[in-house]
Amino acid sequence: MKTKFLIESIFIAAILLTASFLTVVGYQSVQSNDKKSNTNSSSDDWYYLPAFPDYAPNGLPDFNQTQQDDWRDWGGKVNLCGAVSLADILWWFDSKREHQSGYAGDGNDSCSLVQDYHALGSPVPGPNSDDHNYNNVNDNQTPYLRFKRTGELIERIAWYTNRQKDMKILCKTLGSLTPFFYAFTLLCGIKKWLFDCHLQKNFSVKPIFKPSFSTIITYLQNNAGIILGLSSVGNTLNNSSSSSYWGHFVAVAGINPLGYIAFSDPIQDKMNPSSDPYEHNNASIVSHDIWQVNFTSPDPTRSSSWWLPDYFGGALIIGALIISEKS
Repeated sequence: MKTKFLIESIFIAAILLTASFLTVVGYQSVQSNDKKSNTNSSSDDWYYLPAFPDYAPNGLPDFNQTQQDDWRDWGGKVNLCGAVSLADILWWFDSKREHQSGYAGDGNDSCSLVQDYHALGSPVPGPNSDDHNYNNVNDNQTPYLRFKRTGELIERIAWYTNRQKDMKILCKTLGSLTPFFYAFTLLCGIKKWLFDCHLQKNFSVKPIFKPSFSTIITYLQNNAGIILGLSSVGNTLNNSSSSSYWGHFVAVAGINPLGYIAFSDPIQDKMNPSSDPYEHNNASIVSHDIWQVNFTSPDPTRSSSWWLPDYFGGALIIGALIISEKS
């Protein structure tokens, strides 16, 4: 099985490299300072990933990547946007597959996508230690040991998806291939997680370079988990000069065919702001941030034909990773 996984990973790498998937984006996370919100859209046209009682009562969760200082990368940048976006999706699929009479803290776990990682603190909400306890997302009593598969959900996912990104010498050696490396490690991390959960036959993972808006609509309406790779339009970050492009991963929570999209964004909460980054570990507390879509891309060679002009001065849609249940 290990040989099969290695061959499959090499094949996927070839496809991604040929497509130049995310070739110009350094996938560090942008810093949140944009307060503008676009909410002028009809609720009747929206489709959101559905809710489940154990435990995604408001649809896709919206976990936060700024919970611990040691979640920063070797350059000091806020990190783990890919791991957090994947945590949102894995938690949502896990909730979908749980018994629908269950609840967070009941001590029952019927799906292996998210397991009980036995956080050090008392179970919250309890009464039992549980896969869907809030501190099973992250417990700040445990340090982030980035080269060990320990900790709670987000930190364990980061071991699968981020550990190579922390190797400063390797990233410097890769140079312009570093952004591809970031996306590739996220893709391989997803597939390895599914393999270790013995669910690789139940899910498919598909990378799409420059996905159309209609493609994202179709996949979301079929209840797929979608991680988008975003990139800045130009060499500006937070309205200041920068020598490199910023990049970011987000999970798609909802979509409106009239030209709007809603994110579970690891770095910001515009629709439901909170001063406590741990608050959203309760999956009932979400901020599905809405952004208006423009269908004339300023850089069609790098991105899809649609983009988000108000997202940190403009965000291009470079690629998508689609996680779907197999029939």
